[in-house]
Amino acid sequence: MGIILTILKLIVILGVVASIHEFGHFIFAKLFKMKVDEFAIGFGKAIWSKEYKGTKFSLRCLPLGGYCAIDGEDGTSDNKDAFCNKAWWKRIIVLVAGVVFNAILATIIFISINLPGDTYTNVITDIDETSIAYEIGLRNGDKIKSINNDKIKILQDISLYNDLSNENIEIVYERDGKEEKIITDELVKDIGYIGVYFDAKAEEITSKIDMVEGGSAAQKAGLRSGDVIKSINGIETKLSSDVINIVYQNPEKEIELVYERDGKEYTEMIIPVSKKVFSIGNFSTEKVDTNIYYAFCKAGTNIKQIIGSYVDLFKGNVSVNQLSGIVGMGEVVSKTDGLVEFLNLLAIISLAVGIANIMPFPPLDGGKVVLVLIEAITRKKISYKVEAVLSYIGLALLLGLTLYVTYNDIVRIF
Repeated sequence: MGIILTILKLIVILGVVASIHEFGHFIFAKLFKMKVDEFAIGFGKAIWSKEYKGTKFSLRCLPLGGYCAIDGEDGTSDNKDAFCNKAWWKRIIVLVAGVVFNAILATIIFISINLPGDTYTNVITDIDETSIAYEIGLRNGDKIKSINNDKIKILQDISLYNDLSNENIEIVYERDGKEEKIITDELVKDIGYIGVYFDAKAEEITSKIDMVEGGSAAQKAGLRSGDVIKSINGIETKLSSDVINIVYQNPEKEIELVYERDGKEYTEMIIPVSKKVFSIGNFSTEKVDTNIYYAFCKAGTNIKQIIGSYVDLFKGNVSVNQLSGIVGMGEVVSKTDGLVEFLNLLAIISLAVGIANIMPFPPLDGGKVVLVLIEAITRKKISYKVEAVLSYIGLALLLGLTLYVTYNDIVRIF
C-alpha cells in the first residue's frame, strides 16, 4: 500500500506541476492569437478529447505530465498565427509563462498552508544568557532588522541564513526605537558534516537514519536509510543529537562509525567534510497569529531558499551528485505525512521545475528564449535544422544527466 500511495502522490504532483506549466503557455498563446493545435493532460493514447475554438483538448492515459502543442513552436509554418511568425517579445512571453505559472502555484500554496497557525517574528523575547547572541550584545526586546543587508522579517529568515561569503557578520537591530549595529566574526564556524538526516517527526528521536544525501561522505561509505548509528569513536549514540554533536566536532578528522543494518553491526571509517555554518545562538522570538503579511513573508523565504539552491549549484557549492531525480523524488514523497506536507512538497517541486525549465539550455524554455533573443538582435531567422540539432544535443545531454542522477538515487537508497 505504501508503494502504491507513493506512486499516486507522484502522479498527482507531476500531473499538477506539468499541467499548470503548460496552461501558462496555453493562456498567453491564446491571448496573442497563436494557433494552439492541442492542450493535453498526460501522454500516450487519448482517453477523452474535445475540440473547442480550433484547439483539441485531451486527457491521455499516462498522467505523468502534459503538453501544449503550439503551431510553429518547433519548426516553420506558413500560418500567420503560428508561434514562429509572431513578434519576438510575444514568443518570449509565451515561453516564460510556464515558469511564471509554476511560481504562482507555489506562492499560492505556500501562503495557504502558512496562514493557519502562528508565526515567530524577528523580536527577541527569551534569550539564553550563555548563548553567543547574548555575548555579542543582543537582548530581550531587540528587533533584528537585517543580517549582512539581508532583511529579516521572521525567525525563519534567521535560521535559514546561509550567505557565508564574508565571515564578518553585520547585524542591524532596533532597540527602544533606535537602530543599532553589531559587527562580529564569531557567528560563522566550521563543523563536521557527513550528510545524514534523521526523522524529526518520529515519536522517539533515535539515531536511525531517515535519509542520506547524495554524494555525501555517508553515501560514499555505504550508509543507507534505515541504518542505526550505534557509536562514533567508541561513544554510544542513542539519539540523533548524539550523532550530530560528535560529527560537528570533527571536521576533516577521521571518525570510526559503527552502525546496525538488518541485525548486523558494521564499522566504517569516515572523514566528515568541513562545512561553514552560521549560528547566532539560542533565543526565542515573539509569537503572533499569522496574517497575510507574515504568510507572504514565509512564502518569500521558501522561494528564496529554493532559488538559492540553484545559485549554489552554479557556484559549485552543490555537486551534481547531490541532485535527485524521479527516484529521489519518490523517496521524499513517501515520507510526506498529511495534506500540509504534501502541498508543501508540491509547491517546492512546482517552483524547482519552473526554475529548471527557464535555464538557457535547449530544448528547455530558457534555451528557446535565448534563440528568440538571438533572432531579435541579429534580425535573422535561425534555420530549423540548426535549432533541431541544438535541441537534439541538449536533449541527449539532459537524458544523460537524468540517467546519471537516477543511478545515483538507486545506489544511495537501495
